[in-house]
Amino acid sequence: MKRVHIFDWHKEHAKKVEEFAGWEMPIWYSSIKEEHLAVRNGVGIFDVSHMGEIFFKGKDALKFLQYITTNDISKPPAISGTYSLVLNERGAVKDETLVFNMGNDTYMMVCDSDAFEKLYAWFVSIKRAIEQYTELDLEIENKTYDYVMFSIQGPKAKDLAMELFGIDINQLWWFQAKEVELEGMKMILSRSGYTGENGFEVYFEDVNPYHPDESKRGKPEKALYVWEKILEAGQKYGIKPAGLGARDTLRLEAGYTLYGNETKELQLLSTDIDEVTPIQANLEFAIFWDKEFVGKDALLKQKERGLPSKMVHFKMVDRGIPRAGYKVYADGKEIGEVTSGTLSPLLGIGIGVAFVKPEYAKPEVEIEIEVRGQKKKALTVAPPFYDPKKYGAFREE
Repeated sequence: MKRVHIFDWHKEHAKKVEEFAGWEMPIWYSSIKEEHLAVRNGVGIFDVSHMGEIFFKGKDALKFLQYITTNDISKPPAISGTYSLVLNERGAVKDETLVFNMGNDTYMMVCDSDAFEKLYAWFVSIKRAIEQYTELDLEIENKTYDYVMFSIQGPKAKDLAMELFGIDINQLWWFQAKEVELEGMKMILSRSGYTGENGFEVYFEDVNPYHPDESKRGKPEKALYVWEKILEAGQKYGIKPAGLGARDTLRLEAGYTLYGNETKELQLLSTDIDEVTPIQANLEFAIFWDKEFVGKDALLKQKERGLPSKMVHFKMVDRGIPRAGYKVYADGKEIGEVTSGTLSPLLGIGIGVAFVKPEYAKPEVEIEIEVRGQKKKALTVAPPFYDPKKYGAFREE
């Protein structure tokens, strides 16, 4: 079981710690609802050091990344990021990523905790294949176990960023990053997050006592200090440590996808188009069509043939909590399946994401969710589920 740098702190303070994507992680400290509402109304901090960090260095790093990801990552200046996708050759999503231009021909890809190992192997295999024919000035390094990543989210996150780092995050565009220091400790601060709220994330290197390479293990010198420093500074704003339970309910309320649920590759080798593609998952905004990239031909074929299914968001009309795997019905027939679902802590109703037949993938369609053998009424909606004027990163304050 993998563990983050300050696992011992989480083990002592969290009320529930369990396996997630091969990592032993805190699920909640006080309660999922309390932590969720703290982020929506104030500020919360997540230890997301289980997220992957893969580095690409060399004169050919940009060219290589342009080929293996879908978006145009050449635009942001150092030290800022681009949301992009990694696809397999049949168009399915291997992972959703952030690619940061670190300057000096160096890029950092942030990826999901259960995808970084396969992605690293995938990138190395492509590099080796290219090197059979041409030289590459490129080094690929997996530094997941060496990097700490904390995510501070909520409407009060801007106050913490100003107090700790002297930065007005509202003056940064989304995914813009800055080099900052906290009492002499250098780190990268990015205006980003996975909750729908305004916030920032910090990245820095530190020793991991649970590093898989025993020679690299040791006592963390920075991670625990920074974590406790943020908690201390955030007391006046009601900061709460938040676990993966609230992280999931928050991203669902915002309408965000989760790798392994909404985005994934099924490795359907018997077909030239795999599932699930970004077109099916409403992620076409992350595709820059004016370049060549792995999986592009399959996506163009899918556009010509039509989609087998498409993602849609829904809220329950009848009482019931949707869960992954529940069947979706409309007009007396089965039309799809739920991929994520929960009881919204903010709204007090069931909400979810499903993949359905394309003709039903639009707002204001009446559907039914089979909850424990009973069909419950639901309505498709456009995300986010909350009122964006009252909540979220662009609320009217």
